[in-house]
Amino acid sequence: MVAASMIAGSTRRAPASSSPPADARLRLAIAGGGDDRIWLDAVTRRNRYGAPATPAPDELWFSSSTASAVSPRGWLAAGEALRRITGPAAQPIGAWFDDLRRRLLMLYGPPGAEAILAASGTEAELVTLGLALGLAEGPLTNIVVAPAETGSGVPAAASGLHFLSRASLGGAVVKAARLAGWEHAEVTLETIEIRNQRGAPRAQADVDDEAAAKVALAIASGGFALLHVLDASKTGRTGVSRVAARRIRTLCPERVLVVVDACQLRCAAADIRRDLEDGLAVMLTGSKFAGGPAFCGALLLPPDLARRLAEAPAAASPTAASPTAALAPYSAALDWPLALRSRYAAGLVHPANLGLGLRWSAALAEIEAYERVPLVLRATLLADFDGAVRAHVAADPGLALADRCDGAATGLVSIVHADGADPRAVYEALTTGEGGRRPCHLGQPVAVGPRQALRVCASMPMITDAAERGFGAIEADLDQVFASWAELRL
Repeated sequence: MVAASMIAGSTRRAPASSSPPADARLRLAIAGGGDDRIWLDAVTRRNRYGAPATPAPDELWFSSSTASAVSPRGWLAAGEALRRITGPAAQPIGAWFDDLRRRLLMLYGPPGAEAILAASGTEAELVTLGLALGLAEGPLTNIVVAPAETGSGVPAAASGLHFLSRASLGGAVVKAARLAGWEHAEVTLETIEIRNQRGAPRAQADVDDEAAAKVALAIASGGFALLHVLDASKTGRTGVSRVAARRIRTLCPERVLVVVDACQLRCAAADIRRDLEDGLAVMLTGSKFAGGPAFCGALLLPPDLARRLAEAPAAASPTAASPTAALAPYSAALDWPLALRSRYAAGLVHPANLGLGLRWSAALAEIEAYERVPLVLRATLLADFDGAVRAHVAADPGLALADRCDGAATGLVSIVHADGADPRAVYEALTTGEGGRRPCHLGQPVAVGPRQALRVCASMPMITDAAERGFGAIEADLDQVFASWAELRL
């Protein structure tokens, strides 16, 4: 669904761009089927993260921890997808969505796994909660790790609340109100922090012990636990180890659902496949490290869970009793695989989310290209990226690493101002290309204890291109970013 209300007013100046002329229909469609985070500003023609709906190859995109412009490869793939489903011999739209899921599962899923598409990582949280409510026979405790380093709407979604004042498919909603149909659901939100008040990472054993204790308490109280494992936070840190998660799940598998938050998608495909083989669900997005346009999310279900859900008794009424009917403002019927559609999508009013399908078409083109690069070469290029960024920080006395310990995902370096100054003004100036500079996009400021950090991030398109043409272009672009950063601090 594409509405005129997608265009919102703003006085923010548009960064200079020499993007090629875009197909107007694709530009509008690829930004549809999302909430106001993705809507295009009437003046800048960009979303709230500064990303246009079209490629912007003349700008520097080191912002994959937040959002990036669609890549030229992704744009071509989305355009081809739109032609296939709207041309004279149009592919049935249901077959198109089935093919998107098939491609996702070819990359990440063992036999028997299923994929549910979602308009963003936050919507994937709502879908996960809906499935957990269907499994729970009593109160549900949703245990979220480091909500400040996942997404601003995650705590609300994890509680079954509308997280904005407009939904991706349902128009206006009441922010912070329970989704219709979940008003009486017993959902308690618990959180686990991965940093102390000073911003230093907590010991992994302490995080694991806290997770085990919270799950044990939920079960002892006669309830059901939905436990999150954070694969990579906004600063690349983990929360709850896979070893602990597997141990917790096996203690009481009928009353615990473990979901890995891999929405940054900075882990290897083999890691996700292993998680699914071990019975863990996985949330991911194609719009962070994958470099696809914001917003495209998915929930991958392990084979045993997919089978358990598919075999659940169908609701007596086609429009009621489904635990996911409350998702109607956020989820479309074709987001769901055929095996689960009659049971869990019966109460959904929208047949399809065209914009979501186009965004996943773009993201999958990049993910598949990245996966064709040899694993050793990818690892080498990501290590080279981290080394180059850290060398720039070491050479500038005005900058410092946010974390002085190892353990963050490669391809994401968090940086603070050495004097503790807030970097948000510098971030805005870099993004808009103030002073005629080439616009430089970094990951949005994120709190690390009392300080705010900016994040310099690699992406799949960047690594794929470097594998073909060498690392020199990345080094030259990083030189520009840090030179502009230094000038703007003066």
